[in-house]
Amino acid sequence: MIYQVDHKKIECSVEEMNNEHMYIGMMSLEELKQCYQKLHISKKSIQHCEETSRFNQNIMIPHRHYYYGFMNLINARDVFVKQDSLAFFIFENFFLVVILDDEDGHITNVFHTSSDYVLEKNVSITRLVYYFLSELIVRDYQYIEELQEEIEELENLDENISFTTHLKHLGKELLLLRNYYNNFVGIGEELQMNYHSIFPQDDMRYFEIYTRRIERLADSVQMLRELLNQAQEVHMSKLDYKLNQTMQFFTVVTTIFMPLTLITGWYGMNFKNMPELTNPYAYYILIGISLLIVMGLIFWFKKKKYF
Repeated sequence: MIYQVDHKKIECSVEEMNNEHMYIGMMSLEELKQCYQKLHISKKSIQHCEETSRFNQNIMIPHRHYYYGFMNLINARDVFVKQDSLAFFIFENFFLVVILDDEDGHITNVFHTSSDYVLEKNVSITRLVYYFLSELIVRDYQYIEELQEEIEELENLDENISFTTHLKHLGKELLLLRNYYNNFVGIGEELQMNYHSIFPQDDMRYFEIYTRRIERLADSVQMLRELLNQAQEVHMSKLDYKLNQTMQFFTVVTTIFMPLTLITGWYGMNFKNMPELTNPYAYYILIGISLLIVMGLIFWFKKKKYF
């Protein structure tokens, strides 16, 4: 579908397009193959669209009289689900979105939302591209906040295995997000270069705003990575504290029974001239001494708050 969007959206065909109006379009790759020559798109660009596996990152390429590029969109809340993907072509008066994979209809919704919104402003090719790209990431701010809450809740997990699993998952997720937004920053910088003067110079601030917005998202992801490292350090501190408590307990127990071990070893020596061996009350006296030592040490350790 192709729309003329000077003042309102009017559906038109490729044959009806001219240089006097502004257009925005969306079609599948198969539809593009049937009309790419009428749109003056090179065959090499079409081949790149067919070989999307070569472009597993977001990328934009300046051609002789247009820009074209590829985007693999990820859901910031679950980066491991299947990605939507699209190609786009930017001419002086025509912005074309080519859907390569859009199972959830997200790209289609963004296309209609952004094209309707731009009609409320003065239409230009810069604004058409800007609002479309901005709508692609508008939900990411909420996802970033949810990820922050998930990381904060992670600190409350006491189970070591569960914590480690969540930590690895979030670490991979944030790494993918950081690379994802860095690629988007590259697209914004390419648009600002304006190689073929496709965009009016007065409108270039839109791409500066877009680039800064992406950079803020990238900074937020980096902040979350640092927060994740802090959560890991806090968890390790808790484990160290528990280990220290356990070691302290065993140290106290060992210290309490060490004198008894000495007494046992001392009277385990079978010398004939040990007077205690012939005393009829020696056994009970040693029991009493042992109990006094144990109770005395327990009292002393409690007073020193060792347990």
